[in-house]
Amino acid sequence: MSYEIVDADCIACGLCAKNCPAGAVSGKIKVHFEIDPTLCDECGTCFEYCPKAAILDPKGKRRPPGKKKKRRKSSIDPSVCAGCQTCFLNCPQEAISFIRKKGLLGNGYCQVDAKLCIGCGICTEFCITGAVKLE
Repeated sequence: MSYEIVDADCIACGLCAKNCPAGAVSGKIKVHFEIDPTLCDECGTCFEYCPKAAILDPKGKRRPPGKKKKRRKSSIDPSVCAGCQTCFLNCPQEAISFIRKKGLLGNGYCQVDAKLCIGCGICTEFCITGAVKLE
């Protein structure tokens, strides 16, 4: 089971679709939205952004209204980053940039733009050195 929208509680505001890094949520504002389980990577972004807590998590539970979790963001330790750019190449929000700088392991390192990062954690799955953390 993946995330699921409870139609009776959904106000069709579109925040879930706007913020879904996988493009798994579709619909029309003020009409109806749904989550395609074949596209959903279960990052929980829709769950956190829903203002009415109208989305069930994979365990069938919903976030209590008004009890939003603190949004996690990715960060990269440049002293551990190998400069392989796999996080940069796989970030769905293009929130990671590559900084060219000689003297580090490789020819540079990656860094996260906190304003663009939605905390999906996909970058952590691709990091070969453990330099990327979700905090």
